[in-house]
Amino acid sequence: MSKNVGGNDPYFREDPGAGVQRLPVYDFDLDGNFSVWKSWRTNDGRILPNVNSGFEQVNDPFETGSLIKLTSYFDPSIAGKAFGGFGMRAPIKPALTMCNQTFVEFDLYYPKSAIGKYMRFEIWSTSSGGEGFQGEAGYPGNNRTQIYIRTSDIESLSQIKPEWLGFYNGETWYKKAICAVTPVSSGTWDFLNIDLHTETGTKLEGDQLLIGNVRITKGDENDTPIPDVVNEKSFKEVEPLRNKYNCEAGFFPVGTVERSKFDPESIMAYHYELYVDENRLKPEAHVRPPKWLREEFPKFHFKFDGEDGAEWKLPDDDFLRLRDAGKYKLHGHCLAWINQSPPWMRQVLPENITSMQWNPNGLYFTGGTNAIGPYVKVKKDTARRLYFDHILYEMRHYMSTNERYGSSKERGIIPFHSFDVVNVEIHESRHSTISRDHPNEWKTALRHVSWLMAMTDDDFDDIKQNYMYLVYKYAHIAVPNAQMAEKYKAGYNNPEVVPEYMKLDNHDSDGSIDEYVCEKPPVLIYNDYEINVRSKMNVAFNMISELNAAWKNDPLYDGRNLIECLGIQGHSVVNPTINSQNQRSVEAFVRLIDDGLLDSICYSEVDIRQPDGAPGGEALAPAVLNQKQADAIGYQYGLLFKMFEKYKKYVDHVIIWSPSRSGWTNSYVLFDHEKMASQAYYAAMDPDRFIQGHSYLDEYFDGEYSKLKDDYKPE
Repeated sequence: MSKNVGGNDPYFREDPGAGVQRLPVYDFDLDGNFSVWKSWRTNDGRILPNVNSGFEQVNDPFETGSLIKLTSYFDPSIAGKAFGGFGMRAPIKPALTMCNQTFVEFDLYYPKSAIGKYMRFEIWSTSSGGEGFQGEAGYPGNNRTQIYIRTSDIESLSQIKPEWLGFYNGETWYKKAICAVTPVSSGTWDFLNIDLHTETGTKLEGDQLLIGNVRITKGDENDTPIPDVVNEKSFKEVEPLRNKYNCEAGFFPVGTVERSKFDPESIMAYHYELYVDENRLKPEAHVRPPKWLREEFPKFHFKFDGEDGAEWKLPDDDFLRLRDAGKYKLHGHCLAWINQSPPWMRQVLPENITSMQWNPNGLYFTGGTNAIGPYVKVKKDTARRLYFDHILYEMRHYMSTNERYGSSKERGIIPFHSFDVVNVEIHESRHSTISRDHPNEWKTALRHVSWLMAMTDDDFDDIKQNYMYLVYKYAHIAVPNAQMAEKYKAGYNNPEVVPEYMKLDNHDSDGSIDEYVCEKPPVLIYNDYEINVRSKMNVAFNMISELNAAWKNDPLYDGRNLIECLGIQGHSVVNPTINSQNQRSVEAFVRLIDDGLLDSICYSEVDIRQPDGAPGGEALAPAVLNQKQADAIGYQYGLLFKMFEKYKKYVDHVIIWSPSRSGWTNSYVLFDHEKMASQAYYAAMDPDRFIQGHSYLDEYFDGEYSKLKDDYKPE
């Protein structure tokens, strides 16, 4: 009997076999020639200022053989730069021809104290004469590839399912076997370069990692490959996703992003209920600064395209077609974000905070590579007026008929189901140390993007002056309910209720915002990634609960939560424990919902990446999957949708981050590059049937399915 029992039945398959296994084609034998490793400049020129940073060989700390110990010192306040790092390289003799089937591999050992301190390894090659940096003469090409060291990886090994434990230098260490990357450039490599990069703005004082078993591998040509999966039905030949997932059926709407104009014959139109325009509603749609800001700073050169033209560039046509079709909901993404904000906005700085580095009190701001000069320092009320105007214009453009916002009575209101008000504002790494040392803290764990931080400036202790509080308050005012409109009118002459900057740009009619009242205002969302990481989950939990509790005592409190929904970005990977981490986070926010300090959660950007080490090996969308890769991705989607089903009364919506082909960072979605229904689609439609029909993967996903039973409660 063939191992591929079931043929192309998407709901059943036995193990199709091991497939092609990788074999070493070059082994950097530490015991024999460690001396071949030399210090070398990093690919991007970052160099640690402390001469004690570097690497050395250590013998048998875990009785596993020789390892390379990497020791890092970096103080951003002394170095004057956000990032540190150092590099090393070894010759490859004879030189190797690399391709996308060649892998650079090593085993990584790290202590739990490494959380939040390191960003990534960078793997690259130099030729024998290659001395140049990127973009300079002598640089051999864009051949770098990266291995990220994420807090989520360390947490999953140390807290959920350790694959190995050891003790060294007074700490427990964990092992991540086979950190592997496919070189992004083909051609001949005669040196292997390995760089270690520190996390943004993080101080390191002798912190250590270990790597070992460094090798280059390639698939064994004598092995039998796993057959490619065959997706037989087009998106129009299978049952629409929306037939199962909708509010009338007791579930929630499912949506997707579109990167082009809406097509009524598309996958989006056929399968999905919620439409998300991926880019055209981001802050960069505010293409020119408001006239009043230019007049206030006449000598300042704001960077924008041209002196003439409209202040805003917002799309209407697709939204009108969707509205008029009568069967779609609209989601707005997003009103505030560090990325894809216009150049003129990125020039704005706080008036009183001068440091772009962290200090012990958390009084810093950052623009990073997103800030752009020349800069202008503005007073708090100026920054608040700017973003009050920004949020009211975009939301009222669609949800009013007032010409002040580029709308009209002829066009009519275009209703939105929800808005991502703020996108990914928790700092990518600081949450790990802050949550550990100050478990109730959240304000110092934010990014403090300069043009948002200017609203708070040095008024850091009053939560109602925090920019996160203010931008959500503005969104409530932009599309108010009747209670908000009445309170706004009653408090209009009290500057503590309606401050002067809110009155300057004709956003009301003699103190009235009645014309903007909406019986069902859009759901206001905070959207972020890696909420499954315990420390980041903790920061988000603290932030939302404290902001929402404070809002209930605001004179403009309108009976709604300030932040109504937490958007959990579902950019995920096939991983044995990722669903346990997801469920743990969902359970935490369920408690917040039950306590009345949040209304719902949503999974806002769902796609799944197939990494090296997952069943069937690595795959990058839109590449065709082998049967085991397709089944593993399907199983992971099955677990995810089974979790959505378990918590469905708490879920506002789910968004798949591409209708077909690929999502973010070459991740897989429900339909393939030929718009055929994939294993992931079938798993989403019937999670139980799919998982039970692919029991050969149960060992890899050890216990994850059983943890989705109704009586299971994560810690």
